[in-house]
Amino acid sequence: MNQSPKKLVIKRLLKCDKREVFSALTDPVKMAQWFYGMETGQAKVTMDLRPGGEYLIEMFNEEGQNHKAHGSYQEIVPPERLVFTWASEGFATDSKVTIELFERGEWTELMLTHELPEDMIEPHRQGWTNCLVHLEAFLN
Repeated sequence: MNQSPKKLVIKRLLKCDKREVFSALTDPVKMAQWFYGMETGQAKVTMDLRPGGEYLIEMFNEEGQNHKAHGSYQEIVPPERLVFTWASEGFATDSKVTIELFERGEWTELMLTHELPEDMIEPHRQGWTNCLVHLEAFLN
């Protein structure tokens, strides 16, 4: 039985221009430097950044264990909004992520909304929180 999707919302205030944040979200070389859901690790990112284009993120921890996430882009509005599907091995298989960027003076507010089954919210909260901590460190 399928569960109705619930919303996981995470916000971060980043001390940089939203164009820099958008670039870090859409450049595979930059994403590989910060996008991993574990405390430590690394990532390999491939993407076709266009509506309907697909992406693959392979995350590795220090022990060599990996985790993959993939999906397709639904909406791309530089430098303000990204919407994409999200499937991750062993977790969510059909979910949607929306990332919105808002100017807040010299800062950028990032709001991530992930629509997924309720039992998948906490594992994804931990993964997204780690990723966004790494993003903030990458941008500083």
